[in-house]
Amino acid sequence: MRGSMMTEKEDTVCFVTCVNDEEQYQLCVKHLQFLSFPPGVHCETYFNRGASGLASGYNQAIRESRAKYKIYLHQDTYIMNTNFISDLLALFKSHPQLGLVGLIGARAIPDHGVWWYSDQLMGKVIENRHVYQYVKFNEAEAPFQSVAAVDGLLLATQYDIPWREDIFDGWHYYDLSQCFEFRRRGYSVGIPHQAEPWVLHNCGLMNTDDDPVYHHYRMKFLHEYGSDPGMLKP
Repeated sequence: MRGSMMTEKEDTVCFVTCVNDEEQYQLCVKHLQFLSFPPGVHCETYFNRGASGLASGYNQAIRESRAKYKIYLHQDTYIMNTNFISDLLALFKSHPQLGLVGLIGARAIPDHGVWWYSDQLMGKVIENRHVYQYVKFNEAEAPFQSVAAVDGLLLATQYDIPWREDIFDGWHYYDLSQCFEFRRRGYSVGIPHQAEPWVLHNCGLMNTDDDPVYHHYRMKFLHEYGSDPGMLKP
């Protein structure tokens, strides 16, 4: 258990992934092997097979890893920016109030809770939905743009805040929830300036419009955070 007897390792970065597709995960790890690390900074990987949901899997990593910096990424997210670690740590160390970083998201969330329908989208990513596409929204001002929430394809933190597995016990809205939990505690959520996209998300085709499970968690999100700053009001 993480507690007073566990000293935080400020020189360590931990990549955390919930795995149910071994081929995807091994390709994700291969991309990590090409990353450059600043002198004295160490890397570890933490994978959770068989997690009941992303929030519970990520909470287990918090309990078991002492790394100060944790990067929660999907098994189908491939980091292409070889200077990712240097860029990320420079951002965190220069901005102690910046608690969580993502790569694509929104400055405000529409009142219905679906972030990608916001008119204030930020960031960029390359996606493979059986066709590769460059998804590019408003560019973050250097060094980062504060936002309401970011997508969970990659979430990097410099502080440990428990994920709300008590509410989000599945695979949806864990990411927006965590962003709002950081902001409730006074931290900023940010998207860095990216001259070129930092990651490829090999996500395949996804359709949440008619997914009752997705909308079940969307309503849970609105119930918990609908009155928080960062939500656009009708």
